[in-house]
Amino acid sequence: MAKKPVNPAKQVKSYSQMRKEFYKKYTDVIVPKVMEHEKTRKKKLILAIFLSSISFIAGCFLLYIIITHGGFTKKNEGIIQLSIILYMFSYFSWYFSKKDFENKIKEKIMPTVCSCFGDMKWSEGSYSGGELFARAGIVPEFSHSEYDDIFKGSYKDVHIEIVEPEYEVGSGKTRRTVFNGIIVKLDMNKSFAGHTVIKPNGLIHLSPLSQLHFTELEDPEFNKKFDVYTNNEVDARYLITPSFMERLKNMETAFFASNVSCAFYRKFLIVALKTNKDIFSICSLIKPIDDREQYFRMYEEIVSIIKLIDHFKLNQKIGL
Repeated sequence: MAKKPVNPAKQVKSYSQMRKEFYKKYTDVIVPKVMEHEKTRKKKLILAIFLSSISFIAGCFLLYIIITHGGFTKKNEGIIQLSIILYMFSYFSWYFSKKDFENKIKEKIMPTVCSCFGDMKWSEGSYSGGELFARAGIVPEFSHSEYDDIFKGSYKDVHIEIVEPEYEVGSGKTRRTVFNGIIVKLDMNKSFAGHTVIKPNGLIHLSPLSQLHFTELEDPEFNKKFDVYTNNEVDARYLITPSFMERLKNMETAFFASNVSCAFYRKFLIVALKTNKDIFSICSLIKPIDDREQYFRMYEEIVSIIKLIDHFKLNQKIGL
């Protein structure tokens, strides 16, 4: 009896296989595709330098006028506001030129990049699962959301979603960012009844959700770094084993995050890495478009997050 052909997307690739495949596709597929846009990069670089330089010089000129005509007084309020706008434009003209160029390149190459990881798809700009993160207590309630890179797929039969959001509250002058970074949602191959959230240690131990209460664990070093909030202490102590504690304590360094939080909610493990760094960034305007360092760095960032499945043994029906 003939064997059924194996779907390549379902085959589990080792990390060395992923790396070897990516390096080959970078040379054979990605470089030829992006090199078509090298002239565009140079044009955008010149335009970005021109716009940012002109607005910065104009801002400096207005600042000189303010200083020589009475200083920062109510009389000069309009000029002060205009100078601030010019300084902001100087920065954002560069940022948006780079981001627009990056998104166009990513649309062309990300299907190739994702194929190296097996069953993985990339998109940007729209994600419908943000409310789950707030209900899980991993991020504060928010009124505005923006999404950059979004990855969805599976590895070792564990469904994974990686999103790069910025969440804000308020409006106008009171609008502020409450979260910026990476959130990873992983399907648990384990069963648990409670809802548990682990947050960076706070002096007040303020629970992220009213139904969760602060719980101290046996590890004093862990308690110094993290706070645990749960509605089921037995379940929380089963999930947060000494090995899990050790892994979590090392994550901030491994992912260059300012802090890390996680939640066990419903059937998900949700990990939030708060950082101001633009993760998965490529297409620097000041570097050649085929500069391999930025593409390899993006690859390593994706792999480091996929490794969470092995890191937390999510494909095994055992305790963490």
